[in-house]
Amino acid sequence: MAGRNVRQGFGATPADFYYSLPPITRLYATSAVAATVAVSLGLVSPYTLMLHWPSVFKLQVWRLLTNFVFLGGFSMKTVIQIIWILTYSKPLEAATYQFNPADYIFMLLVGMVSMLAATFIPFFNSPFLASPLVFMLLYVWSREFPTNNVSIWGLFNVQAFYLPFCFLGLNVMLGGNWVADLLGILAGHLYYFLKVLHPAAGGQDLLKTPAFLTRWVQQAGIGNPAVRPAAPPGRQQAQAAPAAPTGFRAFGGTGRRLNG
Repeated sequence: MAGRNVRQGFGATPADFYYSLPPITRLYATSAVAATVAVSLGLVSPYTLMLHWPSVFKLQVWRLLTNFVFLGGFSMKTVIQIIWILTYSKPLEAATYQFNPADYIFMLLVGMVSMLAATFIPFFNSPFLASPLVFMLLYVWSREFPTNNVSIWGLFNVQAFYLPFCFLGLNVMLGGNWVADLLGILAGHLYYFLKVLHPAAGGQDLLKTPAFLTRWVQQAGIGNPAVRPAAPPGRQQAQAAPAAPTGFRAFGGTGRRLNG
């Protein structure tokens, strides 16, 4: 029993923390670190990981996934983004999607597909989409936990709902890659609008997780789907809520915290 408790994160070592992470978050963070290490050590060329549509059409289909895991070489920015994966993906997977791990995987897939489609727009064309995907996680987290107070660099506090826009504004002022942040916000809002806001306004749920994905997750034993409800209680209430009498706004509302 002692060994099992350590693996579940009840100890105090880095390994304890690592095994305390929910499986999808752990896999994504591990992939991001592995890609950074492999490229930095010269074991893998970033050109083999990047999104290059002519190569994809020549059946180098791994690029559709690998461009989402390479955050860059060793740098403070890369470290911060890996911390963001741990900070924002973990509560989403462990709380919001606790009993719906297939829904969490489907959310990531929807975001990835929408970003891949956006690369055909010159403004959003980028060989690596890991940063937008991490920012999408930040955006969805901010909608699910909107009232959490977050400190920015220890200088001031903001509610989580406004955090993505604060980081976007800071990136614009500091000359950072704000286009990646904007793409992450748009992809995150597209998902949240279709999955939560549109049904809450009386519309149809347009992003139902495919049954085959749910079966695969259950068979693989990923997450904690054994006691999966038909839908999280918060989302059932949101979908049953009537449309606001003053009209529905795409960026309206403050979101809600969903406990699986």
